[in-house]
Amino acid sequence: MSLKSKVIEALMKVYDPELRKDVVSLQLVRDLRVDEEKGRVSLTFRPTAFTCPIGIQLALMIKQAVKKVEGVKEVEVKVVDFAWAKQAMEYLKALDEGEGKSGD
Repeated sequence: MSLKSKVIEALMKVYDPELRKDVVSLQLVRDLRVDEEKGRVSLTFRPTAFTCPIGIQLALMIKQAVKKVEGVKEVEVKVVDFAWAKQAMEYLKALDEGEGKSGD
């Protein structure tokens, strides 16, 4: 199975609890790019609504799910069309920084 297939499979396990569907079925993940050799993944996340109350939580869940995929070394999640996109991006960055510190 390709790394991209594994990433998609992991994303299909991230559910929007309000709609009870996964983020792939809801088409909330776009522009998925996977560098199979370097283990780099980038994607764009667009919450269901501009003021989605769980948008930040979903962004974090997406990033964490992809990071757990064997072979993935780096994950970039861009959040768009969301009232708190800037805050979401700060949390995503902090997630990376926190993991870097724990390995020291």
